[in-house]
Amino acid sequence: MFEHGDYVVGVNQQVLLFIGQGPWNDEAMLVGAKKMGQQISLLDHTKPWAQLSCLVGESLMPPSTFNAFVHHSKIRKQKGLVCLAIVILASEVANTIKQQLSAAYLQANIDHQFFPSFELAIDWLAQQQFSIDRPQLNAFLKQCDFLPPN
Repeated sequence: MFEHGDYVVGVNQQVLLFIGQGPWNDEAMLVGAKKMGQQISLLDHTKPWAQLSCLVGESLMPPSTFNAFVHHSKIRKQKGLVCLAIVILASEVANTIKQQLSAAYLQANIDHQFFPSFELAIDWLAQQQFSIDRPQLNAFLKQCDFLPPN
C-alpha cells in the first residue's frame, strides 16, 4: 500500500516542527515517524524540547494508524518532549481531530494545546520557555505547498 498523507518535518531551536495534511494511513505514519526520529536526533538532548505541529484539512487516522501514533508519541515523550502546540487549519473536522489527538496525547502523557494560528501557538511555546527563530520558521513554512495562504 502507498503512503496517504503529506508532511514536512524540521527543527527550529529546541522545537520539532511538523506540518502535515491527512488523512493518514499506517505507511505514512511509519515513514513519518522515521523522518521525525531523524530530526529529533538533531536536537540538544541535554535540554527539554517541544513540538509545533500544524495539521491541514482532514488529518484523521484509522484505528491501526492511531495505535501506531500513540506508540510513537510515547517514544517522543521518552526522548524529552515536554509540550506540544497544535495548529489546525482549513479543516471541516477540527473538533474530531482535536478529540483524536487529545486521546492519543493523554495516553502518552504529553502536555498539549490547540491553537487557531501559528502566532498563538508560538506565544504559548514562549510561555513554556521555547523560542522559535521566525525567519527560519518562515523558510520552513515555504516548503509546504499544501499549507493554505495566510
